[in-house]
Amino acid sequence: MSNDTLTNQSLNVTPGIRINLRGEDFIVTNRERDIIDVEGISELVYGQSFQFDLRLENYRVIQPEETELQADNSTHYRQTKLFLETIFRNSSHYSEHIEIAHKAAIRGANYQFESTIKALSLPQPKILIADAVGLGKTVQVGIFLAELIRRGKGKKVLVVTPKSILAQFQQEIWARFAIPLVRLDSQGIARIKTEIPSNKNPFDYYDKVIVSIDTLKNNAKFRHYLEKVKWDIVAIDECHTVANVASQRGGLAKFLSERTQAMVLTSATPHNGKRENFANLISMLDPTAIPYDGEFTKEDIQPLYVRRFKKDIEDEVGDAFRDRITSKIDCPLNPDEEEALRIIQEFKAVAQEESAGNSTFGALLFSIGLFKAYMSSPKACLETVIKRIDKAIDEDGVIEHLEELKSVLEKIVAQKSDSKYNQLLFKLDQMGWKGKKNDERIIIFAERRATLNELEKNLKEDFKLNDNAVVQFNGSLTDTQQQDILEDFSKEDSTIRLFLASDAGSQGVNLHYFCNQMFNYDIPWSIITLDQRNGRIDRFGQTKTPFIYYLIAESQSEDVQGDIRIVERLKEKEEEVHKSLGDAGSVMGFYDQQQESKLVEKAIANNDPSILDSNEENTVDDDWLSALTEDSSATKAQMKIDEGFASFYEDDFSYYASLIDELKSKDDRLIPLINIDNADKVLEIEQFEELSSKGVLYDMPKEAFPKPNQTFNLTTNVDFVENAIIQARKKQNEWPNFQLLYDLNPIAKWMQYKLLGQIDRGKALVARLREPLPKNTAWFVFQGITSNQQGKPIFSKTYVVGKSFDGSSVGNLEDFEEFLNQYRLKDTLPELETSEKQLQKIKELLPEAVKSAKQIYDLKIQGDLEDEMEDKLERYQKKLNDWLSASERQMEIKFGDEKNGGGSFYKKKRQSEVNYVKNQMDAFYNEYFQLENEPFLRVLAVFYNG
Repeated sequence: MSNDTLTNQSLNVTPGIRINLRGEDFIVTNRERDIIDVEGISELVYGQSFQFDLRLENYRVIQPEETELQADNSTHYRQTKLFLETIFRNSSHYSEHIEIAHKAAIRGANYQFESTIKALSLPQPKILIADAVGLGKTVQVGIFLAELIRRGKGKKVLVVTPKSILAQFQQEIWARFAIPLVRLDSQGIARIKTEIPSNKNPFDYYDKVIVSIDTLKNNAKFRHYLEKVKWDIVAIDECHTVANVASQRGGLAKFLSERTQAMVLTSATPHNGKRENFANLISMLDPTAIPYDGEFTKEDIQPLYVRRFKKDIEDEVGDAFRDRITSKIDCPLNPDEEEALRIIQEFKAVAQEESAGNSTFGALLFSIGLFKAYMSSPKACLETVIKRIDKAIDEDGVIEHLEELKSVLEKIVAQKSDSKYNQLLFKLDQMGWKGKKNDERIIIFAERRATLNELEKNLKEDFKLNDNAVVQFNGSLTDTQQQDILEDFSKEDSTIRLFLASDAGSQGVNLHYFCNQMFNYDIPWSIITLDQRNGRIDRFGQTKTPFIYYLIAESQSEDVQGDIRIVERLKEKEEEVHKSLGDAGSVMGFYDQQQESKLVEKAIANNDPSILDSNEENTVDDDWLSALTEDSSATKAQMKIDEGFASFYEDDFSYYASLIDELKSKDDRLIPLINIDNADKVLEIEQFEELSSKGVLYDMPKEAFPKPNQTFNLTTNVDFVENAIIQARKKQNEWPNFQLLYDLNPIAKWMQYKLLGQIDRGKALVARLREPLPKNTAWFVFQGITSNQQGKPIFSKTYVVGKSFDGSSVGNLEDFEEFLNQYRLKDTLPELETSEKQLQKIKELLPEAVKSAKQIYDLKIQGDLEDEMEDKLERYQKKLNDWLSASERQMEIKFGDEKNGGGSFYKKKRQSEVNYVKNQMDAFYNEYFQLENEPFLRVLAVFYNG
């Protein structure tokens, strides 16, 4: 067969259809021009994934006129109903509504769906979820993944997260959405080296993976593998870490954005106050959204992000958040501490005098650094002093003063006379806390490792705690160490009673499941960081009142107390923004932790706390921020559920129960392996070779498999799944023992492909009915699928053509659901015998039915779609041309008509970049919005009365 013939035939190869190739049968799951991904359904290739180039293969697509008609003799025409239903559930098409994620094991508040709905309205579904801390961004990523996978646009998925939350994220997406992600942490990487050939790209072997940005950045081999893969979806959590495209992380994220047609970015801090920082993230989603000069309007960016705060969703979520209680614990300083801080104040006074208030002067910064270290702990300050003594040149008695300070600090540390520590002990005693098995869990945040180490040592001694009762979480731990600690702490049977954390534990991690008591042992000099800390227990899903304590020193010295008061103002400001349910970054106006810290340094250097309240000369130019924060209600998109097909069944469980009955009737081996509990809507499935880590479930998380001698438990009852998630938090190394039974679950896919494999290729089932179907009529059920020039299905329609036995038309129904309801096909249908004569009569009607079906689809259905797509193409091409014109005008303004020199070089370089983006997007729009002339059309079934 010639390549030309193959290419022409490939127009009819679309995801969801069955194809015979190399003597085996496959279901097409994805198509990119002439390259198809398939899942095997015939015996030799069953459950395996393959990729073929249609230009190189010998195959034939069954034309609708060639369909063989076969009488359905199954009970109540179960086979016909199941075949149609399964085809519907596996047909890819595009919709801007929620089709499947509403069935997931989630609370399902409207705001959770808004980000995905906005993304679905775009040619390339890409979105930034910039919600505040604790609003549940992981669930929104799951919704995004589920909806695109349902549409056949999520075969290859890459999720990138911080190393600490790989396991947490993987488990959440599996438990709530039944989407398997292979975890490539250090252990996962070591494991796959033993499971796949050394020259095999793991990103080819595993379709859906989750990996940390640092693994991708630092592992040259993985970076090499990554560059060879084109992804359907890329998700990047805590995306503010990749906003600088000049960095390794940022460059990698930019590269990934160009290798995928769907992307979701998440961050509670989506910018650092700099326009270009935020623009970089938006440009990853749409390179034509931001004009060349970086000036953008609300209209430019609004389609590409959502940003909500608690005030925006409180009416929807009700009791999902608990009102927190904060308490200040005064810690009066003892004489030794007053002496230490007096010496530090002397350093500061001398430095102020020498620098005349210049806060950039080294000695002044050092004195402030000593103060900050002491506000964490005397031990942290002591370590700072020792390091400085080792490096210092003795000028003007500096070392002498440092030695004096060192001596006082050593005394405080040795005698455990740190007032903050003693007040912590007093508060724990008031709470009745002894660190025993039934005592509450306590989280203590501190900035300095020295502070955490000293706390760990002293608290173990004072409470006689076992090693397994105390953990320390910091950035020096490996990915698996961090994940193990978080997994342990999230379980009810955890022995951990004291969780000591640096600010490495302030982002993304869930610490709220069995903990609602937190101490800020020191106050970070950033409201953003403080907000992130508090958000570890004050977040969506916390079931108890969060208690947050601040240990704050109290000095008799007016100067020292003035500096302490400046730091305490940060705590008050964070509480103010929490009460207003707004943006923590907006309080100081920097939106950047480091800049906030510098402002605190300036206030202390100048002995002026008012600097924290009014700092107009140093805050960012925030005119552009109005585009991001103004009128958040404009981002709202009302959820509308449209499952994309008309069902024969009252619910999903009825469908799957019927499907299992059919599979058992054809394969006796399955009878003892699968039990149906109709009362509780549970399928209990024994473990056997086909459903194993070596079989069709090769990419399912290993932790999700049942223990030996236990069953897979699948249910459509979301309450059962939610309860299983809660129960799994009670024991170490437990994952939920119930899985969500819906169309994305890999076991559900196994059932569906097994059913489709039972229907011979190129055949359609025929069912004989009585009234209300008109006498002596046959009704042909057709499916038409239209793909764009990329080979992606963007429209699927099931409709019905009615023919009288004399060949005349008796009506057509463009909506299958109308046919389903009008002729009561959901009812229990008594099976009637179809004679060979009757079957022959229907076969004779087939050519005319196909002719009518083609006319209906070509002239009416696809004609309307072409008009709609042409309008969209025109709109997006105008947007692209406007961006191009604006960019060229801005280049002229910046570079003028220079023909020589550096300006000319940069102008040409920028012109080349602009042209590249324009050509890429122009090609994409033309391929996306222009339809293949030849739609795919097939006969699915025939219902007749005769």
